[in-house]
Amino acid sequence: MTAVDTLKYDEKEIRRIAIKAFDVAMKRRKKVTSVDKANVLDTSRLWRKVIEEVAKDYPEIEVEDYYIDIMTANLLKEPLREKFQVVLLPNLYGDIITDEAAQIQGGVGTAGSANIGDKYAMFEAIHG
Repeated sequence: MTAVDTLKYDEKEIRRIAIKAFDVAMKRRKKVTSVDKANVLDTSRLWRKVIEEVAKDYPEIEVEDYYIDIMTANLLKEPLREKFQVVLLPNLYGDIITDEAAQIQGGVGTAGSANIGDKYAMFEAIHG
């Protein structure tokens, strides 16, 4: 048996997500953490390239790049610090990180999350 999953992003979609994150960061502490796996995946290399391009339009924003494995290790090592403000990452990594972060504060279902599109947004309710 063989199974294959495909992670597909185009520049337009990455740029849309990045602009949203940078706009949110402008209203907060002006910091964006971009998470990818650019050392292994072509999709992540494109992700990082587009984020770098968008960042040029926001010179007042500090941008950090993290690989997903290092990001999860950092969250476990120091979960209560305010290092991360706006975290920008592909959907699969977001699913992993939000469940991990929610567990730190009490379990899945105790932290809200959103998947924001051009026309629609889906929000996960908080329940305990």
